[in-house]
Amino acid sequence: MAEDDAMSTRIGRPLIWGLGVPTILLSLTTIVSHSFGRMTYGLLLPAIEDDLGLDHTAAGVAGTAIYLAYLVGVVVVIVLAPRVEPITLMKGGLLLAAVGLALLAGTDSYPMLLVGLALAGGAGAGIWMTAPVLATTGVSPDRRGAVIGLLSASIGLSGFLLGLGTRTMRSAFGDPGLWRPVWIVECVLALALAAGIMAFVRFERTERLDGRFDISSLKKVPGWARITVAYALFGVMSSGFGSFVIAALEDDGGLSRASATTVFSVMGLFAALGAPVNGALSDRFGRPRLMIFTMTVLVVACISVALGEGWVVAVGAVLYGSMAGSFPAILATYVRDHIDQRAFSSAFATMTLLFSVVVIAVPGAVGALADRTGQFTVPYLLLALAGVGSLVTVAGLPRTPPPLS
Repeated sequence: MAEDDAMSTRIGRPLIWGLGVPTILLSLTTIVSHSFGRMTYGLLLPAIEDDLGLDHTAAGVAGTAIYLAYLVGVVVVIVLAPRVEPITLMKGGLLLAAVGLALLAGTDSYPMLLVGLALAGGAGAGIWMTAPVLATTGVSPDRRGAVIGLLSASIGLSGFLLGLGTRTMRSAFGDPGLWRPVWIVECVLALALAAGIMAFVRFERTERLDGRFDISSLKKVPGWARITVAYALFGVMSSGFGSFVIAALEDDGGLSRASATTVFSVMGLFAALGAPVNGALSDRFGRPRLMIFTMTVLVVACISVALGEGWVVAVGAVLYGSMAGSFPAILATYVRDHIDQRAFSSAFATMTLLFSVVVIAVPGAVGALADRTGQFTVPYLLLALAGVGSLVTVAGLPRTPPPLS
């Protein structure tokens, strides 16, 4: 507790919306891991396919590179977390992501695209496995859900600005297929955020853990097996949905590229609003209830995209965006309520192993099914089915004691 008090002098000091600059900077890091490392590819996918001559199957394989590299990143975090400070893992993730984004900005071939996506996506493990515990150090338990909600809110807000910025850049250059300059901007922003973290964020050293791999830390979380499975099934849904949402809007929804990009921005805006609100509600009503609610909405969204036509597909996409960041944020808060510091990074990385393994083949499978059937109905119904499985699993979570202070 003395350690938390020490951290609160740095992070808990009121400055902006009652949060210190370090907390705000840490809350922005998920922009790099999720928005830049994953969402951008889905946004730019149709233009990349046109430019590099890819079909949905090849594009899906490239999306798989993100999650395969993420699996490698998770394993690295598991090995290093007991020995290395969480903030060091985060800094390394930010810098590695910047390298991947730089490669993507200059790519002119499919192999180079694969390498860039792998580096940018895999680096996200070092960020997402540490951000929830670092951002909430010194934050009282009754505000923890709201703060971790900011991690997802930043992803949503960046998605809104990303879609809006991409459309503006394409209009300014008169090129509806422009995509490389988007990654140039992202690379610069990732480096700027890494510099800010290095300059303003400081933590006291934490206690080292036993370096061997085990699940003892994870077992401290009530219903740890259930929540691990629920997270993995959410991963199936999110990896498939995010990789092809713009393609689905264009192919099945009949939207123009400009309109589809606008829908992407609206998805991000709703995500930015939904994550902190749902996080705060979980502080009041409990994590399991809010996970059930958010997953229910996500399942309905997948079904809407699968079976809808025209703007129904767009509505389903926005509905998905409103809750996509909330579910993993609340789940991470549930884990954070019971374990702290290096133990959190180790446990969260351990439970993410199953997530990483099961999502590897999903983008490729979604792309192949779309090519074979000529539409996204079947793959998105299967994504909805994965969401139902996650919903059922979450519904069985036990009631938990008061959060770890």
